[in-house]
Amino acid sequence: MTEADLQGQWAVVTGASKGIGLGIAGALVDAGASVVLVARGRDALEPAGEALRARASTGQSIVTRVADTSQPSSVASLFDTLRVELPPLNVLVANAGSGTPTSFLDVTASEWDRTIALNLTGTFLCCQRAARLMAEAPPGANRSIVVVSSIRGDGVRPGLTAYAVTKAGLNQMVRVAAYELAPLGIRINALSPGITATPLALEGNPELFAERSKDVPMGRAGTPADMAAAARYLCSPGAAFVTGTNLVVDGGESLW
Repeated sequence: MTEADLQGQWAVVTGASKGIGLGIAGALVDAGASVVLVARGRDALEPAGEALRARASTGQSIVTRVADTSQPSSVASLFDTLRVELPPLNVLVANAGSGTPTSFLDVTASEWDRTIALNLTGTFLCCQRAARLMAEAPPGANRSIVVVSSIRGDGVRPGLTAYAVTKAGLNQMVRVAAYELAPLGIRINALSPGITATPLALEGNPELFAERSKDVPMGRAGTPADMAAAARYLCSPGAAFVTGTNLVVDGGESLW
């Protein structure tokens, strides 16, 4: 890949105010793209936008949009706005998602519904609306959707029932969507991180995080930069013949 492999293109990243989402947004900026950062909270979103504007080159635009992707009406409003404001959309990184460790017997219906709404339904709606915009791009344009999944979508760790179910669902959605969207020139792939040193992970239970990081064969947790490098590849023309795949970035954590 060249240093500016997304020069002149537009990308949208959800959950982009911190952690993996912010890391990916930064990598796309470094690749030359103009980027729309989407997040639920304005307090973290605006500083993230300012930080990326400081590293952008002349001609690049960094836009922030507040939207709650767990709410279908908010997703619809976001993409209605993007349709008016943006040139043809080239890239979507659907990163917004969360999960709370809860034992199987203690998962409540409301927690289940919240997790499904954000991680699965919201991601589906963002991908669907983005694909509709990408279908309007000129022939031959780079058109890539990356869904941030998790190795928990395939493996098992106690206490993550709702989260794991949503990620497994996303993996299957990617496969089906890849088959249907390929004739339109739209690629869609999943990116599955393992344990990653995000602010949320480090602040929640640093002792447990350090202990679980020891299980990674490569000897450390992943970083947002690790995930960003993989996402940049999947978003770029260098992955023009890659669709329907699940790129695992976990330092070997899921091998055992």
